[in-house]
Amino acid sequence: VNIRVMINGLIGVLAGLAVCGSVHPPGPPAYNCTEAADAGAFDPIVLQHPQGSIKATFIRYGATLTHLTVPDRDGTHQDVVLGFDDASFYCSGGSTAQHPYFGATIGRVANRIANGSFTLDGILYELPLNDKGVDTLHGGWVGFDRHIWYVAEQNQSSVTFATVSPDGEEGFPGEVDLTVQFSLTENNEWELRYTATATKTTVLALTNHVYFNLNANVDGAATVEKHVLTMPTADKVVAVDATLIPTGVFDLVDSPQNAYLDFREGKAIGHDINKGTVTPVGGYDNAWVFAGWSKGTLLSRVATVHSPITGIYVSMSTDQPSVQVYTGNFLNATDPTARIARKKSQCQSPPCYYAWRGAVTLEAQQYPDAVHQSSFPSIVLEPGKVFRQHTVYKFGAGA
Repeated sequence: VNIRVMINGLIGVLAGLAVCGSVHPPGPPAYNCTEAADAGAFDPIVLQHPQGSIKATFIRYGATLTHLTVPDRDGTHQDVVLGFDDASFYCSGGSTAQHPYFGATIGRVANRIANGSFTLDGILYELPLNDKGVDTLHGGWVGFDRHIWYVAEQNQSSVTFATVSPDGEEGFPGEVDLTVQFSLTENNEWELRYTATATKTTVLALTNHVYFNLNANVDGAATVEKHVLTMPTADKVVAVDATLIPTGVFDLVDSPQNAYLDFREGKAIGHDINKGTVTPVGGYDNAWVFAGWSKGTLLSRVATVHSPITGIYVSMSTDQPSVQVYTGNFLNATDPTARIARKKSQCQSPPCYYAWRGAVTLEAQQYPDAVHQSSFPSIVLEPGKVFRQHTVYKFGAGA
């Protein structure tokens, strides 16, 4: 079977092709989760390095991480990422129809695009307004998180997923051929390497939307407010308006009014979380910028999160200029219409649900809405050029 034809056909079934025009593409399609199941998109792919102690499970749907077990300070393996036990819920959302992007590969453009449109080489491209009707979030209704990727290569400790995004998908120009390689190393690292090419000048900015909770709900510790976050070179934050669209300027974390954004020395996430401005009741959903960044250079350990309850830590290195830190501001364990059940691996006394502020993301990525800010690093990908992106999450445990 021709893989490209197969992938394009599956994407067409899921959503159809959005085209550039005078109106925004339509609303969410009826996602064909049965077809995804029939294609084996929810079948688990388990990786473990023979000399490593972490284990990861992925599915082809969305090139998604579903489980990641890490030994805590006592040597007990804990599942430290949010997700679903029933992998079909990554498509359907289950009974609450929630789609929080748990562990998914995000694109064509991670984060927000203001007004769901952009101009490239004098052409206006209209995109879905899939974020409260205001902007385009994470590539639209059918981003890469909704693709049925195929396995290009696999061994005991590594898998390479591949997909093709057709010209015009969700309104974006050019056909994009994309691979993402997930590898586990002997040093207990999860390594992510992205590669892409395009047939037309287009825009591309990727990330993985893994939600971490390093407590793994041990002793009912449901939130990440006691997790300690350290970002030693994150000296400024992309300033945003009330809809989380960048204003084009930056907030310096060393100014008194922005002290709640200062994690250079490390502090508990909950220490200043109520001072956050991204919701009426606080929280973080901000892009921190790394000092000393240059294109193509891997910055070492720019963000580290540690749980004092389990001793588990994750440290991120990346060649991206910023990290989006989101603190599960819209997770809700009390509303029966919105709550999401925890995986069995994270529930000692069922029923259990993911709690408000029950996760933190470290989304290595380009700046939000870079298509509209000429002072931001460019996300334009031209034909004949190869897009590459590299991020590493290292895990361990200590005091």
